[in-house]
Amino acid sequence: MNVAKAVPAGTPIVGDNAEIDWSRIDTGLQYEGKAIKLPGEPGEMPIPAAIQVLERIAEAEAQIYAAHEVVHGIPWDALVAVYRALESIYGVILPQSAMSFFGPKPPSFLTIKTGPHDADCVQVPVGKMLLPGMKTPVHVGIARDGCHISGEVNKKDQARLLEVAIKARGLLKTQSICRGKALIIPVDDDGDLSMNEQPEFMDLASVTEESLIHNELTRRIIETSIFCPIRHAAACRKHGIPLKRGILLEGRYGCGKSLTARVTAKICEESGWTFILISRAQGLKAALDMAKLYEPCVVFAEDLDRFGDRSSEEVNDLINLLDGAVPAKAAIMTILTTNHIELIDKALLRPGRLDAVISIDAPDAPTVEKLVRYYAGPLLPGTEDVGPVGERMAGQIPASIAEIVKRSKLAMIYDGRERLLGDDLVTAAETAMRHLALLEDKRPEPSTGEKLAESLIHLVADGVARHGQVGELVDEMAQHRVATE
Repeated sequence: MNVAKAVPAGTPIVGDNAEIDWSRIDTGLQYEGKAIKLPGEPGEMPIPAAIQVLERIAEAEAQIYAAHEVVHGIPWDALVAVYRALESIYGVILPQSAMSFFGPKPPSFLTIKTGPHDADCVQVPVGKMLLPGMKTPVHVGIARDGCHISGEVNKKDQARLLEVAIKARGLLKTQSICRGKALIIPVDDDGDLSMNEQPEFMDLASVTEESLIHNELTRRIIETSIFCPIRHAAACRKHGIPLKRGILLEGRYGCGKSLTARVTAKICEESGWTFILISRAQGLKAALDMAKLYEPCVVFAEDLDRFGDRSSEEVNDLINLLDGAVPAKAAIMTILTTNHIELIDKALLRPGRLDAVISIDAPDAPTVEKLVRYYAGPLLPGTEDVGPVGERMAGQIPASIAEIVKRSKLAMIYDGRERLLGDDLVTAAETAMRHLALLEDKRPEPSTGEKLAESLIHLVADGVARHGQVGELVDEMAQHRVATE
């Protein structure tokens, strides 16, 4: 142990009477052997001076410090890491009651999810706890930026808190409950990661790459621009391809952008990447900051324009984050989606700002056929011709195609069959298209007579409004128009 009193620059250590002023000399304390040894340089230290030095050292050892360490990470993940570090170092952790306005508050435990199933959880203590060998308790809690360890401790115990924090930071890299997993992280109204609920672990057991059915060109671009860097990160680095990537998926609602997110999440888990899906695009900056602690990582933000008050400027600001929020050499891929590409400044779409802009188009006829066979599964024999359905439903979103397969199953059940027929699908497709036409509210073009009657009504109504006349003629003509409709 070395505790010394600093000597101001230029201060003489020898007084006018040539006696050594030991109160101004840095004197260290060491434990060695069984003898008490005193300094002999620059002269022999008198015992009274040694006593004074020891008293100063004792005061320094007893000094209380406000210690505070932060283990950065997803708060609940960091808390588990701190708990495991405490167990590893001390073996036993003794939670303590904390005093509140209403009296002692007993220690509490948090149940923290570690996976998508109910049994995937661990309980850890939070609040005040006393560590073996320490005289005063410390407080362990979570905040937006991770787990905080704090307390009023002496100098010796301050080093213990640092030891716990260093151990926990190492465990976050090797035994994290979130690293390499697919997560949905809630975002609050301020654009910060929400502290009201834990991240949700995505259950991807039923997700397969075969379920992602797009037009052939779209599928190929997704495979090369998104899936390839995740699966072949080492090869990308070898050939100088940055793993910092910005991808924009654009297309109308229901064409498969959300399914693309789930398949990407599945590939991330299989490849050791962390996948973070944020619930609101406002949280993009907070998510990218967190991704730096969990790389390699994909951050997926759906529907930049989801909210009605979202302006073009705000959408463009989110895309601009890709330049400044992520270091050039980081293994972080950011995938954004939009239903309204027109809101985005064309300058932001140029290569270099975004590595790829992928249009998720409505399925063409061959893709409709693939979707029909996927949704129908073994109920549809391979010999059945679904070409007419593909031609009829081309351009419709996958949800509409899934609906016609459901309707065709009703015909199968009604006839007492165990297999679908091509005619079942054609009939369901025709019914669906008529249904969709009603939703589009397409009315027939008015005839020439109806247009003339409409013009006369507006002309007479305008005259009545200007001259204050009774509008009997207007009423008659209006009734005539209703009758013709």
